[in-house]
Amino acid sequence: MYRVLLVDDEPLARMGLRETFDWEGSGYRVVGEASNGRSALPWIERGEVDILITDIAMPVMDGMELMRQVRESFPSVKIILLSCHSDFAYVREGIRMGATDYLLKPTMQPTDLKEVLNKARSQAEEERRIRDLVEHREQVRRREELEKAFARLLLGEGTEESAAVEPPWLASGYRAVVAELDGAARLRSEEGGIYTEILMEELQESFYEEYGGEGIALRVGAEQLILVLKSTDGLERLQAKAAERGCTLTLGVSGPAAGAVDFRRAVREGREAARLRFYEGPGAVRPYRAEPGGGGAPQSGRGAKEPQEALLAALEAQTAGGRAEEAASLLDELAALWSEQRPSPAEVKRQARGLLAALRRPADAGSEAAERIEALQGMESLEEVRLLLQEALRSLQEPGEPAAVPEDAGLHRRIVSQALQYLGANYTRNISLQDVADHVAVSRNYFSELFKKVTGQNFIDHLIHLRLEHACGLLRTTTLRVYEVAELSGFNDVKYFSKAFKKVMKVSPADYREKRPSAGEEGT
Repeated sequence: MYRVLLVDDEPLARMGLRETFDWEGSGYRVVGEASNGRSALPWIERGEVDILITDIAMPVMDGMELMRQVRESFPSVKIILLSCHSDFAYVREGIRMGATDYLLKPTMQPTDLKEVLNKARSQAEEERRIRDLVEHREQVRRREELEKAFARLLLGEGTEESAAVEPPWLASGYRAVVAELDGAARLRSEEGGIYTEILMEELQESFYEEYGGEGIALRVGAEQLILVLKSTDGLERLQAKAAERGCTLTLGVSGPAAGAVDFRRAVREGREAARLRFYEGPGAVRPYRAEPGGGGAPQSGRGAKEPQEALLAALEAQTAGGRAEEAASLLDELAALWSEQRPSPAEVKRQARGLLAALRRPADAGSEAAERIEALQGMESLEEVRLLLQEALRSLQEPGEPAAVPEDAGLHRRIVSQALQYLGANYTRNISLQDVADHVAVSRNYFSELFKKVTGQNFIDHLIHLRLEHACGLLRTTTLRVYEVAELSGFNDVKYFSKAFKKVMKVSPADYREKRPSAGEEGT
């Protein structure tokens, strides 16, 4: 509700203004009355006035002097002048100085007052919108400047530059928090890389909404944020924001740090803490602890690797000799050793790849092994790796099947070509990766890997690009509303469509339509 101050040296005039108009019913509230400009100033100085209605001719301080002072010190306050016919020269001067409008006291009606008040409110709302936009752009500019400086600092560059833009709160102490998106491989496969990027951008924006000017959020890779913050009190709310979007975050929190000089060390500690997701599960806030096995660096030296490598060699020997029970027992032993020594996830996966190669059947045409290797890359827990190796071991124990004809590049291209033809005819429908895999008669995971290998693009991202190209055509050639364009292009969520469109095309759908080429230009 907009706050209005009435200023007039005539009590009857003030009473008439107050009593003959439905202020609150029209969205306004009279906060006070004054008989001259000087007595009006305290309300304005306390920030209690949005719209000032003032007479021009008054004792002590007239309306023109009041207006000058208000315009100089409180430019957001809208001013409406009250005038008699004899004051019209002053009215012109007042309009020139920035008054919204004027009212003639002898002929003024409630409808006239409402019209002028609404005009003042519209001006105030538009100015506020522009002011907020300018402030937001400045905040984004400063934020991006900080992000770039700290990204260079992370690479070991730009120490002097980062010190120049270092926020004041950084010197008094902070934590680095490494936020890992849980289930990222599944999300990329099911929703696409574009969706994942939009999701991380939304979580980055949620961080800034929560921490305001006392935090920095760096995008690192496709599924990681590095957060620099003075206090970790709001981390649970950030996780709640992720849950609202259907995902979870693992948050690795560094030890205390101060100043830009500690930044790389703090990030290293945050990453080591976040890495515990592989052993302890996703979706938790995990503080860094420097003691061995407590959240510090996993053991990965030569002494730690020797027992693992000995077990690996024994396991491969048992597998090659067809001793399945002994191999299964050794696999359990190896998994227990991994859990105890906690090597890095990358090291566990390296060893697991070697085992998968040893566990591959000669008759395996390649698709099953490729699926396992692809699945291994996206695994986020030791338990997932253990189950994958157990599955590979069991498949080796099953009765052998006739050797399949090895799949060659030509066959791969024919499968993907068939899939592309199906997509071209059905991309505006609600189709999924599974639908297309069924159409070309291969498994979902194998088709996903094959499609990316042949086209160089994730299946879902390719589908989104097809839909966006169709949307561009509709925006250029029709007057359909944006939500209609989204629906006809295969998107069932107009908000996601708008974000994906801007992500790929670098402009919003509305801006794209405004800038579309004319018919003559399209034909050239």
